[in-house]
Amino acid sequence: MNTDSRPVQTNGQAAENSRPCPSNADDFFHRALDLHRQGETDSAESLYRQTISLCPEHVDACFYLAVLRRSMGAPDEACFWFDRAHGLLPEEATIAYELGITRYFLGQHQMAIEHFHKVLSLDDTHWQAAYNLGTAHLAQGNTNEAIKAYQRAAQLNPQDGDIHFNLGLACKRAGRLEEAMQSYHCAMEIAPDDAEVHYNLALVYKELGCRAEAITSLEIAVALRPEYGAAHGNLGVLYLDHDEVDKAIACYQRLIELDHNAVSAHHILAALTGETTLVAPSSYIAELFDSFSGHFEERLLVDLEYRTPWELKSLLLTDHKGPACFERLLDLGCGTGLVGQIFQDISGCRVGVDLSAKMVEAAAAKKVYDELVVAEIVTFLEQNREPFDLIVAADVLIYVGELDRIFATLGRGLAKNGRFLFSTEQLAGQGYQLRQSGRYAHSFSYIEAMAFRHGFRILSSQSANIRKEKGKWILGELFLLGI
Repeated sequence: MNTDSRPVQTNGQAAENSRPCPSNADDFFHRALDLHRQGETDSAESLYRQTISLCPEHVDACFYLAVLRRSMGAPDEACFWFDRAHGLLPEEATIAYELGITRYFLGQHQMAIEHFHKVLSLDDTHWQAAYNLGTAHLAQGNTNEAIKAYQRAAQLNPQDGDIHFNLGLACKRAGRLEEAMQSYHCAMEIAPDDAEVHYNLALVYKELGCRAEAITSLEIAVALRPEYGAAHGNLGVLYLDHDEVDKAIACYQRLIELDHNAVSAHHILAALTGETTLVAPSSYIAELFDSFSGHFEERLLVDLEYRTPWELKSLLLTDHKGPACFERLLDLGCGTGLVGQIFQDISGCRVGVDLSAKMVEAAAAKKVYDELVVAEIVTFLEQNREPFDLIVAADVLIYVGELDRIFATLGRGLAKNGRFLFSTEQLAGQGYQLRQSGRYAHSFSYIEAMAFRHGFRILSSQSANIRKEKGKWILGELFLLGI
């Protein structure tokens, strides 16, 4: 919000056509105003209230008492006095503006929007009202209205970098990336040393597929602000995309030094330096998939040619000795709900579990699950009391190295004659390995050992192309287990 305010210009202490104020009321007001300017807030407040007691229609006293109370952390009371001043002098733009600002701070965004519109109807040059109108619309998710308001503010005051910055933000949220890029360039011309501008421009470049430009902008951002954790994190991701592993390692080491997303940084650093850990941190997985949620399926199905849920279903259907339909299905790591959709015709009750709240929200929109839970899968399985006939984990175990605990809880979570269906990334040799991707690969012999230890039988398995990464297929394995 831009809270810059012009002084009230009432040319008189009381509203027009009202009775005149006693002269001592005006004396009290000017003494209060002097004390207010000197920071003597308690004394100023007392005199403002005495002024209003003598002259209830003293607009200036109501207005400045509101300003004072807002600065003292009492926005509700400030709103009352601004509203009273506005009622006394409804055609004064400054009062309407300050009322709008206060309504916004109180979370009353629609009322704030109405006041900012009123200001602009009274004074069409009031760029602060146009700017804050945009901010209020943005808070409500009205991106197109926000863009219009910010564009108006930019026309009125083209040299204000904050206007162009927020216009870029609104355009990005609306998917108008070229316009967002232009707005951030305008902001950058005004404030070339603002790291936030370079960082947000980099995010737009990244979405536009301009990776080299994104890297350059992020490098400028961290040069301007070496402690900028989010910029180091995004820079590390882009360096990895360009196979600049040493530079990426330096970024993740810096994140650990800054204690910014340090848990995730430790995991990725382990992956890049050849260390194999037991499991990916829950916070890393949740953040990763929260960030993917908006375009997850499009990227997965189109860019990565992902078909694992369909192939897992085909593997299940080759099990002619098993059930043809499953009363209770558990979708571990349900993501956006692909498994729920694909297995809908062979299951009754469907339950989905995922660490990512945003993924669960996307899955809920499909309306194919009877229950959805945001939880870590082992915790869910340990607390579960009603067994499942079919448990599916499509590309879930790739975020877990040591599978002993999961297999133990799965064994207790499956009903008699139940089935466990899952995919892994294939590893030649023994055991499991954390790869540079931050995912784990498991050998066939390791899965075989886990199955035997926990009372499972491998009913069938097959190799499969799991997904593409940088244009090349990731080789995986599909397993169907029974107990």
